[in-house]
Amino acid sequence: MVPTDTLSRLGRVSCVINPQSGSTPADAADLIRAKLSGLPDEAKLHVAGEGDLPVHVEDALADDPDTLIVWGGDGTIACALSHAGMTGPAILPLPGGTMNMLPTRALGGDYDWETLMDAALKGGRVRPMPCGEIVGGPRFFVAAMMGDMTRFTQTREALREGNLMEAAEIVHDSSALALRSNLHWKVPGQTLRKSTAVTVNINADTPGKLEVASVDPEGLLGLAKIGIEMLVDGWRNAEDVDLLLADQIEVANSEKDRISLTLDGELREMASPVQFQRVDSAVKIFVPDLSQ
Repeated sequence: MVPTDTLSRLGRVSCVINPQSGSTPADAADLIRAKLSGLPDEAKLHVAGEGDLPVHVEDALADDPDTLIVWGGDGTIACALSHAGMTGPAILPLPGGTMNMLPTRALGGDYDWETLMDAALKGGRVRPMPCGEIVGGPRFFVAAMMGDMTRFTQTREALREGNLMEAAEIVHDSSALALRSNLHWKVPGQTLRKSTAVTVNINADTPGKLEVASVDPEGLLGLAKIGIEMLVDGWRNAEDVDLLLADQIEVANSEKDRISLTLDGELREMASPVQFQRVDSAVKIFVPDLSQ
């Protein structure tokens, strides 16, 4: 499928399902199989297990489908988007995780899986989706966040797995609460800056540009003030959030040779510094027609 504003059908379908994601039901494969039973060509299903997700994504792409349906959390969907690229099939992401940032961003709203599937069976439009990428490294489709505060992502994962003691230890860890301005970052042609946290956002309304937000609060009270500003006016309008657009950005940890970051909510550690750039047409998305 090529990107088009013309209403399209799903065509040949393969599915990648991760029942281990946060809100994907254990019988997800049976539910999808029933929904797709009326298609002219039988849909091919790939159910991912622990640690073998990339293999299942590659197997599903090898089916040469017109549409690849991916039901799982943001990590599952990001894996499929990154592997497919613009040369692969259109991707229909179904929310099955905890945060579901990716399907909300890709499809323009927060919908449940059944609403999306029922609409998709009637038709949809194939549209390109932008992404950010770390030069020489992985891609992300919503945002990358850097700084010690990314440690709180581990709290979410620990709570999701029911490990209350581990979550408490992470919150208590002074390195996650110290709020040190240990990020040094710059964009081409500008001076070096220092911040506590830097976020690189992929905004569909700023083609060719990364949206860079930085904060440098004075202690926890300053952080709380920024949080309130974000709740009231949104983070783009928060007085203490510095926002700029850039073609590229380089971020380094001034205290060590590793940097903590999240890519679409998934925690990673990478060699410092990291360089970011934007790809305007990174993958094709099948957007169900929800107007019917």
